[in-house]
Amino acid sequence: MNIQAIVGSTIIDGTGSEPVANGTILIRDGKIGEVGPADSVIVPPDASVIDATGKYTMPGIIDSHVHVSPNQDLPTDIRLNLRVGFNAINTLRQSLGAGVTTVVSIGGGPPAVELTNAINEGYVDRCANQITAGVVNASGGHVRGIHADGPWEIRKAVRKLASAGCTMIKTAATGGFQWEHERVHWPDYTEEELTALVDEARMRDMPVAAHAHGHEGLKYAVNARTHMIHHGALIDDEGLEAITKADLYFVPTLFTTNHDRISKIEYPWTRQRMEEAYPIHREGVSKAHKMGTKIALGTDGGPGDAMIELSEFVDCGLSPMDAIVAGTRNTADALSILDRVGTLESGKDADLLIVGENPLQKIKSLQVQENISLVMTHGKVQTTSEEMKTYLDPRLSGPPRRIVRVNTEM
Repeated sequence: MNIQAIVGSTIIDGTGSEPVANGTILIRDGKIGEVGPADSVIVPPDASVIDATGKYTMPGIIDSHVHVSPNQDLPTDIRLNLRVGFNAINTLRQSLGAGVTTVVSIGGGPPAVELTNAINEGYVDRCANQITAGVVNASGGHVRGIHADGPWEIRKAVRKLASAGCTMIKTAATGGFQWEHERVHWPDYTEEELTALVDEARMRDMPVAAHAHGHEGLKYAVNARTHMIHHGALIDDEGLEAITKADLYFVPTLFTTNHDRISKIEYPWTRQRMEEAYPIHREGVSKAHKMGTKIALGTDGGPGDAMIELSEFVDCGLSPMDAIVAGTRNTADALSILDRVGTLESGKDADLLIVGENPLQKIKSLQVQENISLVMTHGKVQTTSEEMKTYLDPRLSGPPRRIVRVNTEM
């Protein structure tokens, strides 16, 4: 048995509980065994010890909305497909280095399933864990994936994505900022269609994320009981009350309308829509927090942008502890993976960060690469600062050589 112990740090466990000073985390074969004050956890003599004295240990951040690869519509050119795959690996490696240990490939669909499998099976290492979402969209709708209209066509699309190995569904309930022809307030699906989509996904244990900015489409998504409402940039009091009453997760993706993000937008209609939404978006998150709405983290950004989202949460009135819980425990719960990750508790995968500065005093410190002292997934140290590089095994390792299974039914 491989036994590790992280000693000396202040533990922020992701549950919202008070931090544990001078704590010890015992890890057995990649799983967290015991967590608590140093005097309550016995470290076996054969344990590999990671000295984190003066530092802070917390769960890895989870980003539930990243376009790791294009939305399911890859061309058949093998060279382009390889480049897309390499880019995806690079995105997941950079995410891990920034302290984001799990990423949802929000529209990768069946082509992205094999990368998820390769990471899980050890063929591709030092990447953030990836969850693969498939997209089901209305004809002419905001997102691009399997075009499906009407309840039975939509159910068929969900079944197809499930059989291809996707473990999550993304859809659009409203228009968005991106396409010139669309309007943000347009509903994409009827309530009947969304209800069929969610019902079919629930039967296959697949959480559903609905792109929805506000108005009627958002209400349709709530009534259909999608697991998560993503964006909500134009959300109003009625929409917030509906999400809260239905006990759904609000994933505001504030990074979408972040000023730095807007400044890089090429299309003038997209930039204008984002600028108009900026104050409404943040007021909505502030109200959601005061109402007790469940908030989780997604960015619609890239590697490390989750750390900017945490700071945006704090600017909207969440405490740093609330923001961390949103980016760890809550997001894991929204994705139905809380049994595995999201908190530093016994039985969970040892997916965690050791950071140099106290994020409860300065949440923006998590945006500084040098502050991320060590990143671990499944009990394996994946990347470290120069100070802690003694804990990083530079040797290459992998699974036994064998033929890699490939999903051929798309």
